[in-house]
Amino acid sequence: MPKTLAQYLQRRSREICADNQCMDDDHKCESYAYITADYRLIAICIPDYFQEYAKPYAAIALPWTGNQHQLEQAVAAQCEELQLDMEE
Repeated sequence: MPKTLAQYLQRRSREICADNQCMDDDHKCESYAYITADYRLIAICIPDYFQEYAKPYAAIALPWTGNQHQLEQAVAAQCEELQLDMEE
């Protein structure tokens, strides 16, 4: 069982890529992990199926290969940007 969200996304990325027959240099899955500012996973899906979320969230492209720290940085940056957009 994955210990971190990053590890979980790495595992799901491999499964999604296998289901979509992606190649290392040609990803066909176009899936994203939608994650809140406090690092809660909302959904994993293609953008067309994601319902807008009232609070800031990050849309992390899969496949994810980074570690937990990199994931936290990416989520924080996207959530901060979305928060600023919501305030305008």
